[in-house]
Amino acid sequence: MKDKGGHSSSAADSHHHCKHLDAEVEIPKNTMVASHACGVCGTEAALVCGGCSSVFYCGKEHQKQHWGSHRKECLPYKVVASPEAGKYLIASRRLREGQVLFQEFPLMMGPVSVSPLVCLGCHCAIEGTDFPRCPECHWPLCSSACASSSVHRIECSVLAADTRRIGPPTSQGPPTLRYDSILLLRCLSLRSNRPSDWETMLDMVSHAGHYQKAQDTVHTVTVRYVKEVLKLDLDSDTIHQVRGAIAANSIEIRNVDGTKIRAVYPRVRLLNHACTPNVHLTSTKEGAMEVRTAVSIDKGEPLYICYTGTTLPLWDRQRILNDMYFFRCECNRCTDPTELGTHYSSPKCPECSSRYLKPQSWVNQTTWECDNCRTERSDTEIQEHVREWEERFSMDDVFSQKSVKQIKKMIDCIESEFHARHHVWLTAAQAALRELKAIDTEHSLHLRAELWAKLLSLLSVLEPGLSRRRGIVLLETGIALLDEAKSEHESGNAFVPQLTERLQVAATHLKEAAHILGLEPPGSQSAPLASKAQEKVVTTENFLTRLQEGGVRAE
Repeated sequence: MKDKGGHSSSAADSHHHCKHLDAEVEIPKNTMVASHACGVCGTEAALVCGGCSSVFYCGKEHQKQHWGSHRKECLPYKVVASPEAGKYLIASRRLREGQVLFQEFPLMMGPVSVSPLVCLGCHCAIEGTDFPRCPECHWPLCSSACASSSVHRIECSVLAADTRRIGPPTSQGPPTLRYDSILLLRCLSLRSNRPSDWETMLDMVSHAGHYQKAQDTVHTVTVRYVKEVLKLDLDSDTIHQVRGAIAANSIEIRNVDGTKIRAVYPRVRLLNHACTPNVHLTSTKEGAMEVRTAVSIDKGEPLYICYTGTTLPLWDRQRILNDMYFFRCECNRCTDPTELGTHYSSPKCPECSSRYLKPQSWVNQTTWECDNCRTERSDTEIQEHVREWEERFSMDDVFSQKSVKQIKKMIDCIESEFHARHHVWLTAAQAALRELKAIDTEHSLHLRAELWAKLLSLLSVLEPGLSRRRGIVLLETGIALLDEAKSEHESGNAFVPQLTERLQVAATHLKEAAHILGLEPPGSQSAPLASKAQEKVVTTENFLTRLQEGGVRAE
């Protein structure tokens, strides 16, 4: 994605964005410029389009005249650069939430770096032990038909040079780094097949020097395999550069069958990093990436995605960014000791139960300190304490086969040890909700509604706006409130004003969920969820109507 080594407070047959700008009828305001030609008459320009800063005009009349054609090309973003951050995207005008900025297909896609068996023709997972292989290169396939796939033909003849069959996976087993070479070979093929895309590839940030200096195992093994075994006719520096560019710029997506693959996109790579993103990414079933604003964005503000995942604790986010992208994040969330008021990585102070231990950094060393009593813990102690709890949740029997009372007791214990906005609590709540879904009792429904509401409150800070994850949590929160209301009503013990208020909250959540999930591209995995949310809105509103009319049952 751009220079991940610098910009620490910011830093992953193409559809064109213009069809999403048809409602933008206002001509962008102008800025005075010099030494440019008018886009209409060619004379010296005095103004630049305020929307995209890429077209110039001699005066307002020619800008108005040109707007009919230019409005379809007036980009809502522009590329800027700085010595620290390299190239990145900023908003070229104020952007509303939910606005599609662009949609593009990848330069190339392929298996993830370390992958279980996957077909090189269609990228689907390979099941079982009796699977076909390509007759030329001997790599596993899901069917013999995939041997002639246009995708696999890109690398097949090169892989066939491995006559000793060092590279092809031999059998089912743990994920293997052998697949790391596939996307590399496909991207290297751009040099002769698609020269303009090859130039884009070479323009990408590559941390190859860091990988070589650190003697990164996967990087080193892959480059040596391509150069020494496959004997590709390219110099080692170019192979190192492209492999580094893939590592720094590729994005993990899901194939149609849910298999993890990765892809390199020409513009998505220019999106900067922040641990609280303002842009949302969605891949279509055809493999295109749609980039959409999650919140409103001011003109000149960088466009951010989160490279690490928003729900990781502070140290894990910083470790990934340092190890993979070679910078320390200094976004608004990371530089705020409270993590935007959530204290997401901070435990309670053991001495002052109502206070938290906050991170204090000095010369690359972090300690955690209470600002009230000055109790202090080392970073190692804090991380080990969290890791111990995470290991407990990785065991299948923590919540499995437990009663609602036992699950509630465990959640209360975690809230006492940490708090209800901590990373450990979120991990526990997600595990508990998976179990509670199968328990259909009044107590279970109440606990489900309570946990989903707390999750929604937390996620609305960590991942605000119109993100798919927040849409799903809104949907689940609304359903939980609806189910709880139904149960109370059918028990005959419901207080109608309170029940009405709860259903109104449920309807609000479900409507927002339907809106957010309805923004996802057609055919995406979220499409059925949008329909489900809309159905639940109808159910909730019908229930409210019957309740207000004195009805006695919920459907």
